[in-house]
Amino acid sequence: MRLLVITNLYPPQELGGYGRSLADFVWGLQQRGHQVDVLSANAPYLGPAENGPSGERVWRDLLLKGSFDGGLQLLDDPAACARVDGHNAQVIQGRLSGSPYQGILLGNIDLLGPELLPTVLEPRIPVLHHVGFIAPPFQPQHWPQVSHYTLVAASDAVRRSLRAAGLPVAACPVVYPGARLELFDNNPYPRWRASPVGQPSNPLKLCFAGLLMASKGAHTLLRAAVQLHRQGIAVQLNLAGAAFQADYWPNLQALAHAEGLADRVRWYGPLSRRKLARFFQLHQVGVFPSEYPEAFGIVAAEMQASGLALVSSGVGGAAELFEHGVSGLAFQPGQADDLAQQLRQLVEHPALLNQLQVEGWRRVQQHFSVGTAAAALEELWLNR
Repeated sequence: MRLLVITNLYPPQELGGYGRSLADFVWGLQQRGHQVDVLSANAPYLGPAENGPSGERVWRDLLLKGSFDGGLQLLDDPAACARVDGHNAQVIQGRLSGSPYQGILLGNIDLLGPELLPTVLEPRIPVLHHVGFIAPPFQPQHWPQVSHYTLVAASDAVRRSLRAAGLPVAACPVVYPGARLELFDNNPYPRWRASPVGQPSNPLKLCFAGLLMASKGAHTLLRAAVQLHRQGIAVQLNLAGAAFQADYWPNLQALAHAEGLADRVRWYGPLSRRKLARFFQLHQVGVFPSEYPEAFGIVAAEMQASGLALVSSGVGGAAELFEHGVSGLAFQPGQADDLAQQLRQLVEHPALLNQLQVEGWRRVQQHFSVGTAAAALEELWLNR
Protein backbone atom coordinates (compact mmCIF):
# COMPACT_ATOMS: atom_id res chain seq x y z
CA MET A 1 0.00 0.00 0.00
CA ARG A 2 0.96 3.63 -0.44
CA LEU A 3 0.41 5.33 2.92
CA LEU A 4 0.50 8.92 4.20
CA VAL A 5 1.25 9.90 7.80
CA ILE A 6 -0.10 13.28 8.96
CA THR A 7 1.11 14.62 12.31
CA ASN A 8 2.25 17.84 13.97
CA LEU A 9 5.95 17.02 14.51
CA TYR A 10 8.09 14.28 13.06
CA PRO A 11 11.67 13.15 13.81
CA PRO A 12 14.32 14.39 13.84
CA GLN A 13 12.11 17.23 15.05
CA GLU A 14 10.55 15.75 18.17
CA LEU A 15 9.77 16.43 21.82
CA GLY A 16 9.29 12.97 23.26
CA GLY A 17 8.26 9.39 22.75
CA TYR A 18 5.20 9.89 20.56
CA GLY A 19 7.15 11.27 17.61
CA ARG A 20 9.54 8.33 17.82
CA SER A 21 6.63 5.89 18.02
CA LEU A 22 5.20 7.24 14.76
CA ALA A 23 8.61 6.93 13.12
CA ASP A 24 8.75 3.36 14.43
CA PHE A 25 5.35 2.63 12.87
CA VAL A 26 6.70 3.96 9.57
CA TRP A 27 9.76 1.72 9.85
CA GLY A 28 7.58 -1.30 10.65
CA LEU A 29 5.24 -0.60 7.75
CA GLN A 30 8.21 -0.21 5.40
CA GLN A 31 9.51 -3.57 6.60
CA ARG A 32 6.16 -5.03 5.53
CA GLY A 33 6.60 -3.65 2.01
CA HIS A 34 4.51 -0.47 2.20
CA GLN A 35 5.57 2.89 0.81
CA VAL A 36 5.13 5.66 3.39
CA ASP A 37 5.26 9.45 3.07
CA VAL A 38 4.92 11.94 5.93
CA LEU A 39 3.29 15.37 6.13
CA SER A 40 4.06 17.48 9.21
CA ALA A 41 4.95 20.99 10.35
CA ASN A 42 8.44 22.46 10.43
CA ALA A 43 9.94 23.24 13.85
CA PRO A 44 13.62 24.05 13.19
CA TYR A 45 14.23 24.77 16.89
CA LEU A 46 13.79 21.01 17.47
CA GLY A 47 16.11 19.72 14.75
CA PRO A 48 16.91 19.81 11.06
CA ALA A 49 14.16 19.76 8.44
CA GLU A 50 15.22 16.54 6.73
CA ASN A 51 13.69 13.22 5.79
CA GLY A 52 12.76 10.67 8.42
CA PRO A 53 15.05 8.25 10.26
CA SER A 54 14.21 5.36 7.91
CA GLY A 55 14.62 7.39 4.73
CA GLU A 56 10.92 8.19 4.42
CA ARG A 57 10.04 11.34 2.52
CA VAL A 58 8.83 14.10 4.87
CA TRP A 59 7.05 17.25 3.72
CA ARG A 60 7.12 19.84 6.51
CA ASP A 61 4.58 22.20 4.94
CA LEU A 62 1.90 22.38 7.65
CA LEU A 63 1.70 25.27 10.09
CA LEU A 64 1.09 25.06 13.84
CA LYS A 65 -1.21 27.28 15.87
CA GLY A 66 1.56 28.00 18.32
CA SER A 67 5.02 26.77 19.21
CA PHE A 68 6.85 24.38 21.53
CA ASP A 69 9.94 26.60 21.61
CA GLY A 70 10.77 27.29 25.27
CA GLY A 71 7.53 25.65 26.39
CA LEU A 72 4.03 25.51 24.94
CA GLN A 73 2.92 28.80 23.40
CA LEU A 74 -0.54 29.00 21.86
CA LEU A 75 -1.64 31.27 19.04
CA ASP A 76 -4.70 33.00 20.48
CA ASP A 77 -5.67 35.37 17.66
CA PRO A 78 -8.77 33.86 15.98
CA ALA A 79 -7.96 35.45 12.63
CA ALA A 80 -4.40 34.08 12.70
CA CYS A 81 -5.68 30.62 13.64
CA ALA A 82 -8.14 30.76 10.75
CA ARG A 83 -5.29 31.60 8.37
CA VAL A 84 -3.33 28.60 9.64
CA ASP A 85 -6.37 26.35 9.18
CA GLY A 86 -6.84 27.64 5.63
CA HIS A 87 -3.18 27.10 4.78
CA ASN A 88 -3.21 23.55 6.18
CA ALA A 89 -6.39 22.70 4.29
CA GLN A 90 -4.77 23.79 1.03
CA VAL A 91 -1.60 21.77 1.76
CA ILE A 92 -3.54 18.62 2.63
CA GLN A 93 -5.84 18.99 -0.38
CA GLY A 94 -2.80 19.37 -2.60
CA ARG A 95 -1.22 16.17 -1.27
CA LEU A 96 -4.47 14.17 -1.49
CA SER A 97 -5.67 15.52 -4.83
CA GLY A 98 -5.84 12.60 -7.25
CA SER A 99 -4.44 10.69 -4.30
CA PRO A 100 -2.16 7.71 -4.79
CA TYR A 101 -2.71 6.75 -1.12
CA GLN A 102 -4.66 3.73 0.07
CA GLY A 103 -4.46 4.66 3.76
CA ILE A 104 -3.75 7.57 6.08
CA LEU A 105 -2.21 7.35 9.55
CA LEU A 106 -3.17 10.43 11.55
CA GLY A 107 -0.97 11.13 14.56
CA ASN A 108 -0.71 13.97 17.06
CA ILE A 109 -2.90 16.93 16.07
CA ASP A 110 -1.91 19.22 18.95
CA LEU A 111 -1.50 22.78 17.58
CA LEU A 112 -3.00 21.55 14.29
CA GLY A 113 -6.46 21.11 15.74
CA PRO A 114 -9.53 19.09 14.75
CA GLU A 115 -10.23 21.70 12.07
CA LEU A 116 -8.09 19.66 9.66
CA LEU A 117 -10.24 16.54 10.04
CA PRO A 118 -12.83 17.38 7.32
CA THR A 119 -10.06 17.98 4.78
CA VAL A 120 -8.25 14.76 5.70
CA LEU A 121 -11.48 12.77 5.50
CA GLU A 122 -12.88 14.32 2.32
CA PRO A 123 -11.25 11.87 -0.18
CA ARG A 124 -12.75 8.91 1.75
CA ILE A 125 -9.36 7.23 2.16
CA PRO A 126 -9.36 4.94 5.24
CA VAL A 127 -7.94 6.97 8.15
CA LEU A 128 -6.46 5.39 11.28
CA HIS A 129 -6.07 8.02 13.99
CA HIS A 130 -3.55 6.65 16.49
CA VAL A 131 -4.00 8.46 19.80
CA GLY A 132 -0.94 8.16 22.02
CA PHE A 133 -1.99 10.47 24.86
CA ILE A 134 -4.32 10.09 27.83
CA ALA A 135 -6.08 13.38 27.04
CA PRO A 136 -8.55 13.35 24.13
CA PRO A 137 -7.38 14.88 20.82
CA PHE A 138 -10.67 16.75 20.43
CA GLN A 139 -14.05 17.30 22.07
CA PRO A 140 -16.96 14.90 21.38
CA GLN A 141 -18.65 17.38 19.03
CA HIS A 142 -15.71 17.04 16.64
CA TRP A 143 -16.06 13.25 16.32
CA PRO A 144 -16.09 12.41 12.58
CA GLN A 145 -19.41 10.91 11.54
CA VAL A 146 -17.92 8.86 8.71
CA SER A 147 -17.28 5.15 8.35
CA HIS A 148 -13.73 5.47 7.01
CA TYR A 149 -12.39 7.06 10.23
CA THR A 150 -11.10 4.74 12.97
CA LEU A 151 -9.63 5.94 16.23
CA VAL A 152 -6.89 3.60 17.47
CA ALA A 153 -5.82 3.82 21.11
CA ALA A 154 -2.22 3.30 22.24
CA SER A 155 -3.40 1.28 25.27
CA ASP A 156 -6.48 0.19 27.16
CA ALA A 157 -5.81 3.09 29.54
CA VAL A 158 -6.05 5.56 26.65
CA ARG A 159 -9.29 3.96 25.47
CA ARG A 160 -10.80 4.20 28.97
CA SER A 161 -9.75 7.84 29.30
CA LEU A 162 -11.18 8.81 25.92
CA ARG A 163 -14.42 7.03 26.71
CA ALA A 164 -14.66 8.89 30.03
CA ALA A 165 -14.20 12.13 28.07
CA GLY A 166 -17.31 11.32 26.03
CA LEU A 167 -15.81 9.90 22.84
CA PRO A 168 -17.58 6.81 21.36
CA VAL A 169 -14.57 4.51 21.62
CA ALA A 170 -15.83 1.56 23.68
CA ALA A 171 -14.99 -0.85 20.85
CA CYS A 172 -12.07 0.98 19.28
CA PRO A 173 -8.94 -1.10 18.58
CA VAL A 174 -5.77 -0.88 20.67
CA VAL A 175 -2.36 -0.90 18.99
CA TYR A 176 0.55 -0.61 21.40
CA PRO A 177 3.51 1.42 20.09
CA GLY A 178 6.07 -1.25 21.00
CA ALA A 179 9.86 -1.54 21.00
CA ARG A 180 12.23 -1.85 18.05
CA LEU A 181 13.51 -5.32 18.93
CA GLU A 182 16.32 -5.29 16.38
CA LEU A 183 17.80 -2.27 18.20
CA PHE A 184 17.17 -3.21 21.82
CA ASP A 185 16.88 -6.99 21.89
CA ASN A 186 19.29 -8.43 24.48
CA ASN A 187 18.25 -11.96 25.36
CA PRO A 188 18.74 -12.35 29.13
CA TYR A 189 18.73 -16.16 29.12
CA PRO A 190 22.54 -16.47 28.98
CA ARG A 191 22.62 -14.32 32.12
CA TRP A 192 20.18 -16.58 33.97
CA ARG A 193 22.03 -17.15 37.21
CA ALA A 194 21.72 -15.92 40.77
CA SER A 195 24.42 -13.32 41.36
CA PRO A 196 24.39 -11.15 44.48
CA VAL A 197 24.23 -7.42 43.84
CA GLY A 198 24.34 -4.43 46.12
CA GLN A 199 27.97 -4.87 47.19
CA PRO A 200 30.62 -2.20 46.51
CA SER A 201 32.26 -4.58 44.04
CA ASN A 202 28.90 -5.25 42.31
CA PRO A 203 26.48 -2.38 42.94
CA LEU A 204 22.84 -2.54 41.97
CA LYS A 205 22.91 -0.77 38.61
CA LEU A 206 19.78 1.31 38.08
CA CYS A 207 18.88 3.39 35.04
CA PHE A 208 16.32 5.97 34.01
CA ALA A 209 15.61 7.32 30.52
CA GLY A 210 13.30 10.21 29.79
CA LEU A 211 12.94 13.96 29.94
CA LEU A 212 14.42 15.45 33.10
CA MET A 213 11.28 17.02 34.53
CA ALA A 214 9.29 16.53 37.69
CA SER A 215 6.40 14.58 36.16
CA LYS A 216 8.79 11.89 34.89
CA GLY A 217 9.82 11.11 38.47
CA ALA A 218 13.61 10.82 38.36
CA HIS A 219 13.69 12.54 41.77
CA THR A 220 11.66 9.66 43.24
CA LEU A 221 14.23 7.21 41.92
CA LEU A 222 17.12 9.22 43.38
CA ARG A 223 15.44 9.40 46.78
CA ALA A 224 14.93 5.62 46.69
CA ALA A 225 18.62 5.18 45.84
CA VAL A 226 19.47 7.39 48.82
CA GLN A 227 17.44 5.12 51.08
CA LEU A 228 19.21 2.02 49.78
CA HIS A 229 22.57 3.74 50.32
CA ARG A 230 21.63 4.53 53.91
CA GLN A 231 20.78 0.85 54.38
CA GLY A 232 24.25 -0.18 53.25
CA ILE A 233 23.28 -1.28 49.74
CA ALA A 234 25.69 -0.12 47.04
CA VAL A 235 23.93 1.46 44.06
CA GLN A 236 24.88 3.06 40.77
CA LEU A 237 22.24 5.33 39.24
CA ASN A 238 22.59 6.55 35.65
CA LEU A 239 20.15 8.83 33.86
CA ALA A 240 19.69 9.55 30.14
CA GLY A 241 17.50 12.14 28.49
CA ALA A 242 17.18 15.81 27.66
CA ALA A 243 16.76 18.47 30.34
CA PHE A 244 13.26 19.96 30.19
CA GLN A 245 13.29 21.97 33.43
CA ALA A 246 16.37 24.14 33.86
CA ASP A 247 16.87 23.61 37.60
CA TYR A 248 15.88 19.94 37.77
CA TRP A 249 19.26 18.27 37.25
CA PRO A 250 21.15 20.71 39.52
CA ASN A 251 18.67 19.89 42.29
CA LEU A 252 19.24 16.15 41.79
CA GLN A 253 22.98 16.74 41.87
CA ALA A 254 22.69 18.70 45.11
CA LEU A 255 20.75 15.88 46.78
CA ALA A 256 23.21 13.22 45.59
CA HIS A 257 26.14 15.29 46.86
CA ALA A 258 24.49 15.90 50.24
CA GLU A 259 23.95 12.14 50.68
CA GLY A 260 27.45 11.12 49.65
CA LEU A 261 26.29 9.70 46.32
CA ALA A 262 27.83 12.26 44.00
CA ASP A 263 30.14 9.67 42.42
CA ARG A 264 27.27 7.15 42.11
CA VAL A 265 24.82 9.30 40.14
CA ARG A 266 25.53 10.35 36.56
CA TRP A 267 23.55 12.06 33.80
CA TYR A 268 24.46 11.22 30.20
CA GLY A 269 22.16 13.68 28.45
CA PRO A 270 20.06 12.74 25.41
CA LEU A 271 21.23 9.58 23.65
CA SER A 272 20.60 8.24 20.16
CA ARG A 273 18.58 5.07 19.89
CA ARG A 274 21.72 2.94 19.40
CA LYS A 275 23.55 4.58 22.29
CA LEU A 276 20.48 4.15 24.47
CA ALA A 277 20.41 0.43 23.66
CA ARG A 278 24.03 0.15 24.80
CA PHE A 279 23.24 2.25 27.88
CA PHE A 280 20.48 -0.15 28.93
CA GLN A 281 22.69 -3.20 28.51
CA LEU A 282 25.12 -1.85 31.12
CA HIS A 283 22.46 -2.06 33.84
CA GLN A 284 20.45 -4.67 35.71
CA VAL A 285 17.28 -2.72 36.48
CA GLY A 286 15.30 -0.16 34.50
CA VAL A 287 13.04 2.13 36.53
CA PHE A 288 10.00 3.87 35.04
CA PRO A 289 8.97 6.34 37.78
CA SER A 290 6.52 8.63 35.95
CA GLU A 291 3.93 10.32 38.13
CA TYR A 292 1.56 11.55 35.41
CA PRO A 293 -0.53 8.89 33.61
CA GLU A 294 1.28 7.76 30.48
CA ALA A 295 -0.40 6.45 27.35
CA PHE A 296 2.01 3.52 27.23
CA GLY A 297 5.69 4.10 28.06
CA ILE A 298 7.87 2.98 25.17
CA VAL A 299 11.05 3.38 27.19
CA ALA A 300 9.80 0.75 29.65
CA ALA A 301 9.27 -1.71 26.78
CA GLU A 302 12.76 -0.89 25.49
CA MET A 303 14.17 -1.62 28.95
CA GLN A 304 12.47 -5.01 29.01
CA ALA A 305 13.62 -5.77 25.47
CA SER A 306 17.15 -4.97 26.65
CA GLY A 307 16.94 -7.68 29.30
CA LEU A 308 16.44 -5.39 32.29
CA ALA A 309 14.17 -6.03 35.25
CA LEU A 310 11.44 -3.39 35.07
CA VAL A 311 10.33 -1.56 38.20
CA SER A 312 7.50 0.80 37.30
CA SER A 313 4.99 3.21 38.79
CA GLY A 314 2.53 1.67 36.32
CA VAL A 315 0.71 4.93 35.68
CA GLY A 316 -1.83 4.84 32.86
CA GLY A 317 -0.98 2.42 30.08
CA ALA A 318 2.43 1.70 31.62
CA ALA A 319 0.67 -0.86 33.85
CA GLU A 320 -0.18 -2.96 30.79
CA LEU A 321 3.48 -3.75 30.09
CA PHE A 322 4.01 -6.16 32.97
CA GLU A 323 2.44 -8.38 35.61
CA HIS A 324 3.56 -7.47 39.10
CA GLY A 325 5.86 -10.07 40.61
CA VAL A 326 6.10 -11.99 37.32
CA SER A 327 7.49 -9.73 34.60
CA GLY A 328 8.05 -6.55 36.60
CA LEU A 329 7.51 -4.87 39.95
CA ALA A 330 5.08 -2.03 40.66
CA PHE A 331 5.38 0.78 43.19
CA GLN A 332 3.15 3.68 44.13
CA PRO A 333 3.83 6.77 41.98
CA GLY A 334 5.94 9.35 43.77
CA GLN A 335 6.57 7.08 46.77
CA ALA A 336 10.34 6.68 47.21
CA ASP A 337 9.83 4.40 50.25
CA ASP A 338 7.81 1.93 48.19
CA LEU A 339 10.25 2.06 45.29
CA ALA A 340 13.19 1.44 47.64
CA GLN A 341 11.34 -1.56 49.10
CA GLN A 342 10.80 -3.07 45.64
CA LEU A 343 14.44 -2.52 44.69
CA ARG A 344 15.61 -4.07 47.95
CA GLN A 345 13.72 -7.25 46.99
CA LEU A 346 15.98 -7.57 43.94
CA VAL A 347 19.06 -7.33 46.14
CA GLU A 348 17.80 -9.84 48.68
CA HIS A 349 16.41 -12.26 46.09
CA PRO A 350 18.75 -12.52 43.06
CA ALA A 351 16.55 -15.22 41.54
CA LEU A 352 13.68 -12.73 41.42
CA LEU A 353 15.91 -10.24 39.61
CA ASN A 354 16.77 -12.87 37.01
CA GLN A 355 13.14 -13.97 36.69
CA LEU A 356 11.94 -10.43 35.99
CA GLN A 357 14.65 -9.96 33.38
CA VAL A 358 13.65 -13.12 31.53
CA GLU A 359 9.87 -12.80 31.83
CA GLY A 360 9.90 -9.10 30.94
CA TRP A 361 11.98 -9.83 27.85
CA ARG A 362 9.62 -12.64 26.87
CA ARG A 363 6.54 -10.45 27.31
CA VAL A 364 7.89 -7.74 25.01
CA GLN A 365 8.82 -10.33 22.40
CA GLN A 366 5.28 -11.70 22.43
CA HIS A 367 3.16 -8.55 22.74
CA PHE A 368 5.01 -5.25 22.43
CA SER A 369 7.21 -5.19 19.33
CA VAL A 370 6.98 -2.60 16.56
CA GLY A 371 6.60 -5.48 14.11
CA THR A 372 3.46 -6.62 15.92
CA ALA A 373 2.12 -3.05 15.89
CA ALA A 374 2.76 -2.56 12.16
CA ALA A 375 0.99 -5.82 11.36
CA ALA A 376 -2.02 -4.71 13.42
CA LEU A 377 -2.22 -1.36 11.60
CA GLU A 378 -1.96 -3.11 8.25
CA GLU A 379 -4.82 -5.44 9.15
CA LEU A 380 -7.02 -2.50 10.17
CA TRP A 381 -6.51 -0.82 6.79
CA LEU A 382 -7.07 -4.03 4.86
CA ASN A 383 -10.31 -4.72 6.72
CA ARG A 384 -11.83 -1.27 6.10
